[in-house]
Amino acid sequence: MLDAFDLDPDVVHLNHGSFGSVPRAVSAAQTAIRMRAEANPMRFFRVDSPGLKGQARHVAAEFLGVGADEVAMVRNVTQATAVVLSGLAVRRRLGPGDVVVIGEQGYESVRRTVAHWCRRTGASYLVVPHPVHADDADLVDGFRQALTGVAERGERAALVIVDQITSPTGTVVPVEQICALARSVGALTFVDAAHVPGHLPAHPERTGADFWTGTWHKWGFAPRGTSALWVAESERDTTEPLVTSWNHGQPFPWPFDTYGTDDYSGWFALGAAVEFWRSAGGPAIAERAVELLDKGAAVVASVLPEVDVEVPRTPAPCLRLVGLPDGVATTVEAADVLYERLSALGVEAQVTPYGGRGWIRLSGAVYNVPSDYERLADALPAALPSR
Repeated sequence: MLDAFDLDPDVVHLNHGSFGSVPRAVSAAQTAIRMRAEANPMRFFRVDSPGLKGQARHVAAEFLGVGADEVAMVRNVTQATAVVLSGLAVRRRLGPGDVVVIGEQGYESVRRTVAHWCRRTGASYLVVPHPVHADDADLVDGFRQALTGVAERGERAALVIVDQITSPTGTVVPVEQICALARSVGALTFVDAAHVPGHLPAHPERTGADFWTGTWHKWGFAPRGTSALWVAESERDTTEPLVTSWNHGQPFPWPFDTYGTDDYSGWFALGAAVEFWRSAGGPAIAERAVELLDKGAAVVASVLPEVDVEVPRTPAPCLRLVGLPDGVATTVEAADVLYERLSALGVEAQVTPYGGRGWIRLSGAVYNVPSDYERLADALPAALPSR
C-alpha cells in the first residue's frame, strides 16, 4: 500500500492520525480539478463549482448516513467550532452565567476557540478531568459531576463539547451517553469527531448531538481542508458560516458553499477519497490496525524501562499509546525535542505530554507494517535523553 502514496519510503511514518496522507489517485483527482479551473476560470467558478460543491456534500452525507441538506462543508473542526460558538454568541445564547463544558482531552485549538468566545461574551468554561485510564462510567460520571456543579452554582450549562475519539490519547468516548446527559439538563451538545470518518462508523444523528463535525484528511484519505459540519434540524436555521457571501439568507447549508473565490478542490476530490478508502478495505482497515498496533505497541514498549502506567481502556482501532519512562517528554518543549531526535533518525511519531508524563501515540495506517514499529523500537533508546 505504501506505493499508493507519495510518502518518502526511507522514512517510517507512524503518525497518520495527525495529518493523514493523500493517495496518489486522490491527488491526481484534485490536480485534474485544479487544471479544469485554470483552463476556464470564468466558467468553472460561475457554472461548475456550485454543482461540484453540491456533489461533495452528497458524498459526505451519504458516507455519514444523513441527508445532504443536513451537512455543510467546512475547512476543519476548529472552523466548525467557531461557527457554532459564534452563532450562540450572536443570538445571545452564550453570555454571563453561561458555561461551556469541555473534556480535558479536547483538542487544543478547540479549547482556545472556546476560551475566545467565552471572553467575548462573558461566559465561562469548565474542563472535565479525563485520566488516561478512565473507563466509560468514569467519563460519564465526570460530566455528570460537572453539570451538577454548574447548576448548584446557579449557572447554566449552555454547551457541552465532547470528543468522539480524543487526540492526545486516542481514546473512544461514550458520546451517546454524554449527549443524553447534557440534553437532560437542557444543554446543547457538540461532538468533535475529527478522527472518526474512515476510522469508526460515523452516524452523527445517533450520537444525540446538536452539532457534529468530522474531517476526512486523517483516516478518510481526502486532501486537507475537507471536513463536514452536521447540524440537527432544530439548530439549522440559526447556524451560519463565519463569512457572509453570495448565499447569505438562504437555508442551511447553502451559505457555507460560498466563502468566496477559493480553492475547493479538496472538497471536490472527496468522492475519489471515499472510493480509495473502500478499495483499500473500508472498515477492514481499522480491523487490521487493531492487531498490528497491539503487537507494534508491545515491540516499542519492550525497549523501554518498565513503567507502571495504565493506557486507555477503550483505544481507537487505529491509535495506540505507549508510556515513556518517568520524567521523559513531560512538557511540550521536551516532547518536541524527542520528536526531533526521532525524526532525525528517520521515524515520524507523535510524542505528547499528558497527565504528568510523556507518551508516544502510534498510528496504524493502511500502509504500515510490523517492521515500522521495529524501526521505532530500534531508534527510541538512542533518542531518549540521557539520565
